[in-house]
Amino acid sequence: MNSEALTSLNDIDRNYPVPRVYDFLSCPENSGFLEYVFKDPFGCHVFPGDIAGYPLDSFFDDMDRDIGQAKQIHLWSYIPTCRYRCHFCQYPTVILNPQATSSRAVFRDLVDCNIKEAIMWLQSVPCLAQAEVGEFNIFGGTPSLLPEPELRRLMDFYRSHFNFSAATMRFEGEPGTLTNDYLRLLKELGFTKISFGAQAFNDRIITACGRMHSAEDCVKTIYNAREIGFEWVSVDLIYGMLGQSVDDVKYDMEKTLELELSHVVCTKLHMEEFMKKRTGVSGERASLWQKKGPGNINNMNFPGLGKQYQMRELVEQYLLPDYREHPTMYFHQNHQRPEKWKGLITDLDAQYPEVAIGLGGSSKCTRAEAINITGYKKYKQALDENRLPIEDSRGVSSLHREVNAFKMALSTLVPVNDNVFRQRFEGRSFFDNPIICRALMTLIDKALVTADADRVTLTPDGVTLVEAIINTQFVTPEA
Repeated sequence: MNSEALTSLNDIDRNYPVPRVYDFLSCPENSGFLEYVFKDPFGCHVFPGDIAGYPLDSFFDDMDRDIGQAKQIHLWSYIPTCRYRCHFCQYPTVILNPQATSSRAVFRDLVDCNIKEAIMWLQSVPCLAQAEVGEFNIFGGTPSLLPEPELRRLMDFYRSHFNFSAATMRFEGEPGTLTNDYLRLLKELGFTKISFGAQAFNDRIITACGRMHSAEDCVKTIYNAREIGFEWVSVDLIYGMLGQSVDDVKYDMEKTLELELSHVVCTKLHMEEFMKKRTGVSGERASLWQKKGPGNINNMNFPGLGKQYQMRELVEQYLLPDYREHPTMYFHQNHQRPEKWKGLITDLDAQYPEVAIGLGGSSKCTRAEAINITGYKKYKQALDENRLPIEDSRGVSSLHREVNAFKMALSTLVPVNDNVFRQRFEGRSFFDNPIICRALMTLIDKALVTADADRVTLTPDGVTLVEAIINTQFVTPEA
């Protein structure tokens, strides 16, 4: 068993209960799970295809077919600009000073590129123009750096070229740029949802992770957004960060309840490169913390795995009475609706296609998926050469379509219903799939799921370890 991983698991705050999953992860026969969570890959957001080198023409044909059959789609527009790079960030970004005169040309180019790419998508996937957009998200980076004329130009294009008749619209920003004027502009343009990363409500932790805002800035942004009419305000928090204690996360949860946040995302810090395990899209540069490694930085340390799971259990303890987790890491107040875009792409009765336009975007349907170029120069060059800036595309075999559908459904934390699965796959049960069946035998034996005749349900340990389950257990027998 990995002694370093076990040492990290034994890093426990004695003022709090030993984490529930401690016994499971410390058992030698579960060393594979411990190794995975110790390396800390993040997320269940990318469900890769199993057919490498998939032709782009086939990818577009698959997207057109699935989009034509889907009730709705999820549409992203990435604007990857940032004022600075956070110490934990490994996403594709373009760093610039929004006040500099030279930045105006960059903003203009980014919008030009985004629009050009979208036009090429519309040409390559004819059904896309008529498809009903369920939710439209402008994500980043920090798209709230976009000057008003460029944001208006971008939205004029999307509204005139896509079917927004039933779309809800969401915008991601950061406290330092989501001013009252900008929030009013977003409201005028039709956005009803705002999200931003606070990371923590403790200025010491915020500073340690390289953010240039304060906890008070976050609180003011929340209240200002509500006063302007945004009832849906989602805040991202991270646990496991440099210098962070279990007490710090306890404070974050108390603050979350005090602020009565409608939605909150509680994410474990990720240090492993996304692309290694295809759990997300990483850019060309490692984060500062990745470069320095998990040791002492500025006389501060990262909490060990044991403390991280104590933090995770505190999140559940504070939020679950009044919030529901759906999907993993995403919490919504009981009287509010869950993350619509996550439901569109993960709920078993939906799992509709998503199209992501911009640097590092990830697009998929049931039969194929593709990731955009992650370097800005190469991205722009591809568009200048009238090529869609897709770096990698993969197909999904019929066997793995069922596996991906099951894994996405599992990530919602809702029991996976075999009757719904059969409706999706022409009467086939997920118990008929050899990869799913083999994984379930292991997961049942390890008490991570329970199963009856028509459903599979995660146990409490399974909910905590769902990312490790999804990313390690559903493999081909020969692997």
